[in-house]
Amino acid sequence: MTAGEATDRWLFLTPEVEKEVPALVSALLGDLVALGDADAWFVALRALRSLLDAAVLAGADRRRVGRLAAILLEQYLLAPSVVALDARDEAERRHLTALVNGPAS
Repeated sequence: MTAGEATDRWLFLTPEVEKEVPALVSALLGDLVALGDADAWFVALRALRSLLDAAVLAGADRRRVGRLAAILLEQYLLAPSVVALDARDEAERRHLTALVNGPAS
């Protein structure tokens, strides 16, 4: 692995993050743009999840909520291939899983 590869190894974005997330975030929450390293990306993911929780409380479209939660969840499912998840990340993964599964009947 070269030095350049080491600095980019945290990049595990799926195509959905680029294609769908901006429109979903805009429709549900307003605009959010994030730049930075792996730590900054996890901060952005947690911020999106927090805003998503607020959207749920405000009665947002559950289909859009579920789709954005699924895309964010993918990031936590893919991340262990390049970074170790800590307890906070695991809690985020569980929370997003609950959002994907929807409200308990």
